[in-house]
Amino acid sequence: MSTLIRTDVVPASDRFDFVQELVATTWVPMECRSEHRSDYWGEIRASGLGAMQVAVLDILPITVCRTPELISQADPDLLKMLLVCGGSSVVDQDGQQAFLSAAELAFYDTRRPYEVACGVGRDRPTRVLTFMFPPSLLPLSPSGRKWLTAVRIPASAGLGDLTSQFLLQLARNVDHYSPAEAARLSTAALEVLATRLAHELDVHDWGTPETRRHALLTTVQSFIEQHLGDPQLSPAAIAAAHHISLRSLQQLFHDEGLTVAGWIRRRRLERCRRDLRDPALASRPVAAIAARWGFSSAGDFSRAFRAAHGLPPSEYRRSARVVKDPAR
Repeated sequence: MSTLIRTDVVPASDRFDFVQELVATTWVPMECRSEHRSDYWGEIRASGLGAMQVAVLDILPITVCRTPELISQADPDLLKMLLVCGGSSVVDQDGQQAFLSAAELAFYDTRRPYEVACGVGRDRPTRVLTFMFPPSLLPLSPSGRKWLTAVRIPASAGLGDLTSQFLLQLARNVDHYSPAEAARLSTAALEVLATRLAHELDVHDWGTPETRRHALLTTVQSFIEQHLGDPQLSPAAIAAAHHISLRSLQQLFHDEGLTVAGWIRRRRLERCRRDLRDPALASRPVAAIAARWGFSSAGDFSRAFRAAHGLPPSEYRRSARVVKDPAR
């Protein structure tokens, strides 16, 4: 269920302070600036969608700034995505700027300073969507994730249009989904985003050897994501599918402080964790979930899951159910 908040429920003189508090509680603490401070208007509809938080914002032009002073080591590790529905917006992080028009999107990291300007050059309300989620839900290494922040993802024909329209409709209809549907649609949204990123990196020449290396890494990680359920997925098979040597593949991951096998296991465990939390799959045996994501041995899966999450799979499933019950 979404929460609708309008600024006109408070006196005009208090509205911008209200917006500042609302921003901090909905996302993370940020400074806000606007030329419309004295008579600010905005409407925000926020809701949870599985592991994602989704917000539809109809707002007068505003700039939000996440300063170093507002960032704490205790803050959760979250990735945000801005999708522009009309007008122009700018995402600025790490000295890089993404100038966005309608149906274009960009990512930014809440644990590093950033500035986002919405409704640039307008004097009337504009609509933007935000999606916030743990970065581990996308198949990106830490450096790959940093490299992609504040990069304009254009509204190209085909997959670009599909991504924007899917996310827009997803956000518009969020009140109509059951908890099980929301969990599945959240996973679908993340898969669409991962595919969009891999496509964008694959079809463009990003110039430097470093950016091309990141493009290859993201493409490989997307391939792994699509084949996690294959128990025969191996470094050799991945290298062959991308026409590179096994040694080159291993070096690609080594440069990120990772191993190919370790990444496969990490992503399989994450997929299993999501399924264990999905109320629609509550009757599915743990062993079946493990097999679905490529674990051929239930014992190996149980040990790996416990090492990663501190609980055996069955106990993790029960604890997730207890946490969800009070919110219903």
